[in-house]
Amino acid sequence: MVRDTAEFPEIFPGDYPSDDIPPGELLRAVLEVALAAVPGQLVLAVSGGRDSMALLHAMARWAPERIAAVATFDHATGVYATDACSLVAAEARRLGVTVVRERARTVGTSEAAWRDARWSFLRRVARGFRAQVATAHTRDDQLETILMRALRGSGARGLAALAAPSPVVRPWLGVSRGELARWVDTEQLPYREDPMNASLEFLRGRVRHQLLPTLEAASPGFGADLLAMGERAAAWRRDVERWLDASGVIVNGEGTRCSLPARLLEQTTVEGRAVIWPALCARAGVTLDAHGTRAAVRFTTTNRRGAHITLAGGATIERRCDSRGDVFDVRRAGGQGTAWPVHAGPSDALPPRFGRWRCRRLGVEPLANDPWTIGLPAGVPVVVRPWAEGDRIKTAGAPAGRRVTRYFSENRVAVLDRPSWPVVLVDDEPFWIPGICRGLAAPSRPGRPDLIWYRCEREFD
Repeated sequence: MVRDTAEFPEIFPGDYPSDDIPPGELLRAVLEVALAAVPGQLVLAVSGGRDSMALLHAMARWAPERIAAVATFDHATGVYATDACSLVAAEARRLGVTVVRERARTVGTSEAAWRDARWSFLRRVARGFRAQVATAHTRDDQLETILMRALRGSGARGLAALAAPSPVVRPWLGVSRGELARWVDTEQLPYREDPMNASLEFLRGRVRHQLLPTLEAASPGFGADLLAMGERAAAWRRDVERWLDASGVIVNGEGTRCSLPARLLEQTTVEGRAVIWPALCARAGVTLDAHGTRAAVRFTTTNRRGAHITLAGGATIERRCDSRGDVFDVRRAGGQGTAWPVHAGPSDALPPRFGRWRCRRLGVEPLANDPWTIGLPAGVPVVVRPWAEGDRIKTAGAPAGRRVTRYFSENRVAVLDRPSWPVVLVDDEPFWIPGICRGLAAPSRPGRPDLIWYRCEREFD
């Protein structure tokens, strides 16, 4: 097999056949280059197959200090899945590496379901170890993924495939399966061959065993051309990500919400917006399809604060105002706006948290008339629940009652924040909307010793 040395010019400046290079030297050099660009430790995603077992043994031999843990996931699809995980666990322990193993509670029925379950597990493990995930994807995997995305009509963003900018580390992405096989065979490393690799039931198997060989035979060099196209797309995506990094995009700690100054999108062309919106949404873990991209591009021209659109899967884009002025805010479904359970109890025992709100008891009465604080009568039953459509509160300015939505609008509370906003009720009547207003029945006379004072405020990202 002749190696495409153009992918690794810093390692192989000449045109050398890979068979002349000891497989261990090749993989060690590739691993060193990959790890040099990545700080910190890694959680190795190891399935028990040949490529991932090569990653486990290579890391344990040449970079053991970079391994935070090995993560292996049993999809509960049969004997192979369980045996493969057992092999990974046994080898990791023999090599002195921490291993985390998990079995799926339900059996997935599609490639997408298996992938989602596996990545949910891997991300949890990585967060626990404060590390990045490293996978054993190869050049062959990249080629198959590019072709599969081309068949689905992906644009340049999708055609970058596994080479796209990502927190996931893929040391073997420039290495072929054949090159890994040479080293595994030379070292006699244990692995389990997944029977699904030979199956034509799913698209990847048909692409691997039927479509790619046919296209390569019909047009020699087809695979190399496809890989080059993927690398150009990946370079283009890296340029877009660098632009976003320099533009002032803000992402919350959970990676479920991000925002960008509205003027930056307004100043671009329609074509530019179609490039920026998918990249911006991806920062919040939201994938835009063609329909969602068109909707986001149209939404760019709205000038009304508080306006929003809902995307597939429940994600939202909203125009709002923060310290930078008008921004576009992207939120993944189930993020900060999610409601929380109702609390009912005595006024002297409010819980410290309501969803993403903090509530603390004050030792003394506050000096200022602050809408974020309230004095509750001692011994009174209190209910705290999220705001509901139709809530009304009687205030000094509206003794007959007024919709809470009116107060939200006057205080510029974003539409998407309202479902998680707490409402405090006494005797089934809204008593206090933290930060917004106090009800008519709320005590207003200072110095009352029977009042228990609280402060409730939002926990911002």
